[in-house]
Amino acid sequence: MHVLFLHSAREWSGTARLFARAGRGISERGAKVTFLVAPDSNVHLAVSPRRQPGQPRHTPIPEPFEIIPFSTEGWFLSAARRLRRIFRRWDADTIFVTTNREHLIASTACWLSRNGSVVRWTPAGKTLNLDFAGTVASRLTRTTYLFASENDRRQSKLPKNAVDGLVAKIGVDVATYSADGEKPSGPVEASPSGEGGEPAKYIVCIYDPTSRGRAATAIRTISMLAPRHPNLRLIIVGPRSDDEDLRMQAAALRVLHLVSFLGERDDVISLMMDAHLGWVVAEADTGAYGILDLMAIGVPAVASEGGVADRYIANGITGALYPPDDSASTAATVAGLLLSDESRVAMGKAARTRVAREFPETDMIEGFDRAANSARTRSRRG
Repeated sequence: MHVLFLHSAREWSGTARLFARAGRGISERGAKVTFLVAPDSNVHLAVSPRRQPGQPRHTPIPEPFEIIPFSTEGWFLSAARRLRRIFRRWDADTIFVTTNREHLIASTACWLSRNGSVVRWTPAGKTLNLDFAGTVASRLTRTTYLFASENDRRQSKLPKNAVDGLVAKIGVDVATYSADGEKPSGPVEASPSGEGGEPAKYIVCIYDPTSRGRAATAIRTISMLAPRHPNLRLIIVGPRSDDEDLRMQAAALRVLHLVSFLGERDDVISLMMDAHLGWVVAEADTGAYGILDLMAIGVPAVASEGGVADRYIANGITGALYPPDDSASTAATVAGLLLSDESRVAMGKAARTRVAREFPETDMIEGFDRAANSARTRSRRG
């Protein structure tokens, strides 16, 4: 079986990481895997086994699959014809996509080549959203739809000609994380101590480009806690987290000196290990991975209720959920965790145990493998 993964976004994200990990897992089960990525993008750099000196990597070892630069820009039919040539050259069976445009390009390529099937992934916490392009794509080539949870699948309306609706829960391999309970001194970008020589307490905030409003809540919370917790520091990391508007909000609240805006980094796990708490404002796959990484390390995660965090955080046991748009309640929740080291450590241990038990990476890989096989064996063109 030959499986393609098409990811057209240029920024590294939870979905890019998910496809890379699923591709690795499927390849280790004997399938041939090819990853189609935007040329010269951060995703291309992250998964490529060839790295120029000084270029960052998001994965520690080369991925065991082929990487092909593939642009989806311009007219969709031109991209589909280029993809058709890849299908013919590799005799591919299945292609995974995420967006409506990717879906249309892949379905058109399958229709033109009279070969191949499509699996469409819906990010965690989202429901399937077929616009005009997605509807046309679903009619050109019958598609298998893959979701991050049973709840996402139940709340999504599948097209009548869908091959199947399956689930692959996002998970991680806890054994690849260290959790010795001892926190290092802190990231080099921030001061190693607060006022009066007190050790600084770090909150690492996992950001994505959709979460500016939730990040503003985190900054407001720091401003409310700063008078009583002068050694508290907030580190915001993720694509576009060095946005000038966020800096202006911090400056307006007079906490710019307490907040670090690091942008996209390849050492996020190290930053998490330095943290007393993790605050996940990202949503979808990036938010899911942010929470799972923190839990696997043994750092309690804080996130807004009503989002993807509800699926992973057991409130008060493995982390804390706060009501959205309630800064006072949020500040009280964060302050309580910072003041009680015993509760924080207990939450971290419970979180690591829960990830190992309920969200193993093997289940996720099994879901992707099942979807690839289902698409290949059951898809029929009407």
